[in-house]
Amino acid sequence: MRDARIDKLAELLTGYSTELRRNQKVLIEAFDAPDEMTIALVRAARKRGAIPFVQVQRAPISRELALYATEPQLNLLARHELARMKQMDAYIAVRGSHNITEQADVPTDKLKLVAKKMRPVQDQRVEKTKWVVLRWPTPAMAQLASMSTEAFEDFFFEVCTFDYHKLQPGMNALKKFMQRTDKVKIVGPGTDLR
Repeated sequence: MRDARIDKLAELLTGYSTELRRNQKVLIEAFDAPDEMTIALVRAARKRGAIPFVQVQRAPISRELALYATEPQLNLLARHELARMKQMDAYIAVRGSHNITEQADVPTDKLKLVAKKMRPVQDQRVEKTKWVVLRWPTPAMAQLASMSTEAFEDFFFEVCTFDYHKLQPGMNALKKFMQRTDKVKIVGPGTDLR
């Protein structure tokens, strides 16, 4: 049985979040996310007339590649990924995590090398495309929130499929306020930010 919340979320990501239009190319990257969500995004993008491209990532495979990554390998990968990203109008990533510490045993120098070499791709996505990155609810995330998986998923979908247009007046007022000030203090139970 299909989960209607997934279709609703896909509609929001391709609509409200990225405003996909006819003939716009969108790269959908699914990191340890269910195929159902990726398919829903493909369908929602097509419904808007956009052209979807998909890349599926799995954390154990990314870990293995990072463990033994070489500079020439990453240079080639970065050139390839950057060339593809330059062809995209939008980027949607759905990132799950079955094990939040999957890369814990990857040496720091390898992680830094991967990050350094892939930085131009990230910059292209952030600076030149419409984009949204969404964490996917997993049992690992539910554990971090001290919640059951079902309760966490319900919370996730309730928050992520909220009608954010309703918040626009308040967000606009906050934006105007923030533009007039150079200091902010937020105080609450367990919170004192300046």
